[in-house]
Amino acid sequence: MKPLHFLSIFSVCFALLSANLSQAQTMQVPEVGAMLPSIVDVKPGKVTPVDGLWSISALDKVVRIDRGRIYAIEGWNHLLIFKIKPGMVVITPFQEEAPGVYAGQDLPLQGPLKAVLTGDRILDFTVAGALGEVRYQMIPQQLDDQDAFNTLIKEVRAAGR
Repeated sequence: MKPLHFLSIFSVCFALLSANLSQAQTMQVPEVGAMLPSIVDVKPGKVTPVDGLWSISALDKVVRIDRGRIYAIEGWNHLLIFKIKPGMVVITPFQEEAPGVYAGQDLPLQGPLKAVLTGDRILDFTVAGALGEVRYQMIPQQLDDQDAFNTLIKEVRAAGR
């Protein structure tokens, strides 16, 4: 094959491939609103020392822990197509089983969860989700009662966590 002929074929293939890639970048995956309850649909429970704004580290999104429920402050896509919107409850109930140990139901992941507060002030979550075990962490951003949280951290550290 002549070098010029090879370059012509290569140029045409490259142009076609580039056109397909540019079209692929503009295509959007359809979004469906997640079928989750709103904050007004889930009654609050009792105040906890961890109430406040927390960041889900893997998503870099903010949620609010608020009296036994956790709801989205910032929205995100779950499993690419389900849109979680601000005000949607993502965990309920969120109840303290022991100092710094919480249990509940992760609604998007569809499974029971256990959250353990560490001495480093991080909530470690483990969810037995519908698609298998999922682990993630939440980092405090702004707590409702910093003194109560600090007292809890002292208890957690005394317990060796």
